[in-house]
Amino acid sequence: MSSTPDITGILENTKELDRLRKEQEEVLVEVNKIHKKLRSLNVTLLRLCCNTAPEVVEKPGDTSLSQLKNLFIQAKELSESEVTVSNIRLAQLDSLLPSGQQRGKLDGLRFYNACNDITEVAEGNGLKRKRMKAGSDVTRVPPSIRNQMKAYASLKGEQVAARITADDAEQDEWLVVKVIHFDRETKEKLSKREPYIWIFKRLKLLCHRVEVLDEESGDDEEGGGQRTYKLPMSCVLQFPKRNDPSTTQEFLPGKHVLAVYPGTTALYKATVVSTPRKRKSDEYLLEFDDDEEDGALPQRTVPFHKVVALPEGHRQSSPCDKERAFKEKMRPILMKGHERPLTFLRYNRDGDMLFSCAKDHTPTLWYADNGERHGTFRGHNGAVWCCDVSRDSLRLITGSADQSAKLWDVKTGQQLFSFKFGSPARSVDFALGDKLAVITTDPFMERTSAIHVKRIAEDPEDQVSESVLVLESPNGRKRINRAVWGPLNQTIVSGGEDAVLRIWDAETGKLLKESDSEVGHKNTITSLTKSADDSHFITGSLDKTAKACLWDMRTLTLLKTYVSGVPVNAVSMSPLLDHVVLGGGQDASAVTTTDHRAGKFEAKFYDKILQEEIGGVKGHFGPINALAFNPDGKSFSSGGEDGYVRLHHFDSDYFNIRI
Repeated sequence: MSSTPDITGILENTKELDRLRKEQEEVLVEVNKIHKKLRSLNVTLLRLCCNTAPEVVEKPGDTSLSQLKNLFIQAKELSESEVTVSNIRLAQLDSLLPSGQQRGKLDGLRFYNACNDITEVAEGNGLKRKRMKAGSDVTRVPPSIRNQMKAYASLKGEQVAARITADDAEQDEWLVVKVIHFDRETKEKLSKREPYIWIFKRLKLLCHRVEVLDEESGDDEEGGGQRTYKLPMSCVLQFPKRNDPSTTQEFLPGKHVLAVYPGTTALYKATVVSTPRKRKSDEYLLEFDDDEEDGALPQRTVPFHKVVALPEGHRQSSPCDKERAFKEKMRPILMKGHERPLTFLRYNRDGDMLFSCAKDHTPTLWYADNGERHGTFRGHNGAVWCCDVSRDSLRLITGSADQSAKLWDVKTGQQLFSFKFGSPARSVDFALGDKLAVITTDPFMERTSAIHVKRIAEDPEDQVSESVLVLESPNGRKRINRAVWGPLNQTIVSGGEDAVLRIWDAETGKLLKESDSEVGHKNTITSLTKSADDSHFITGSLDKTAKACLWDMRTLTLLKTYVSGVPVNAVSMSPLLDHVVLGGGQDASAVTTTDHRAGKFEAKFYDKILQEEIGGVKGHFGPINALAFNPDGKSFSSGGEDGYVRLHHFDSDYFNIRI
């Protein structure tokens, strides 16, 4: 009889291999699920590989870490079983080959041997395997990783690019830092010769640590000195050598890179416009993401030794420092319809129209869903400071520096009436029912600041200019920046340069209440916005704490305070969630000689109840002067000193914020 092996046995071993591999895939799926759960507890796979003490220990009733350990043991056992079955099947197949053509076991065990740090050397026509010394660290590291380790160890004292944010952070933050120490001893500490699944080999490099120093962190908001970070090698990128351009990688036009933004020590994503070779210089010409100026991306020069390859999976850090809720995918719609800085924004009641005012004399109407400009209202001869729209969206009222307030037909853009004053009209607000309007005027010449109540006629032909009521400010030389109607049109609430909030009787003009100077604002009140139900309102100020305050509409009781850190020019409240948004920034003249990112021109979101900052949206290249939530709470708009209106539709992450 022939000595041919049992074909049935070969087929059974093949099926067994398929089963083992399928089970290994299932184990890896379960491992990934637990990794995601552990990341939420700040327990990362890196700490497990490095066998370091995790910051969060397993709680009673939570068996995640134990399950993970069991899964790794199961994966190892499956891997060993696969090797055993493979050996049996190879032996069966070898017996079918003519003598001298047998493969031998080692050729089928490359993966297994690689996991056990076994190297193979060729001798003649056969293969001989050589096991390195069990205690040798060098032989346990593949040559490519060993070379990288040597390169990092030689970087002590050199500047590198480092990602200082955690692996699970929403945005990556890269800084220029100096390497001060390389830790060779922190490495994975698995069993010496036991096989382990392939993911450990891929993470081996991450277990070596580099200690770096941020030499420019003295200006950090938290204050105080230089900061050091202990980072895995995967978070560090080596810069090209300045004195040897020929050895650096050349990035072709159109390539995405990570580069140091001029005038800063931070790195951002950019696109190559021109290479040093083409420009015959040592500088790249780049366009940085989210760096718009006048609707276009300016081209900036960056030395070749400050440009590195964009890391795979890079998460752009340009939006803001605490953008847990506002991811890069929430792209704004840029609306360029004004030639001067924005001053005010207002949605209509239905939320489908957005009105904008600016210093260019021309109020503008936009579609609130796509940012398309619908039309303009022409007639003012000065900056337009404020506007309001009637509840039926048929009439618009505007206040201007040309000493007039005008009524407009929203549908046609036609001017219906003009209220004349002897001083600039600063603020306007329709009463409930749209039959009255309150208008404030600035101090000018001998005139003092005042609040005017006007009756609004249904028929423009019957409109008259006489005031129903005029309220003189107690501090007449201080401007009243905002006045709005209180609940049921019974009161008027005002605030301005004297930092005092006042409640007036809308029928008699009597001053009813003033805010307490001890607990209120200490500097100019710049903005005032009511809640949807008129029960409370929020104010923004230029005081040294740069804060916004939440007040009770009837009693002027201070309810909450939100500290921004920069002057607050605009405030708004979400009608849907307990969120408030503040906007402002350092005056443009104070940041003209530095990076525009230093001006903090961002809209900051706060939890209304807890008073904690929950996120922010950057984008403007000057202070934010106007903010408005859409009445449906699903979008908001901002207007800045840069002349742009930015329309933001929230993505789903915004509505799932948890503090």
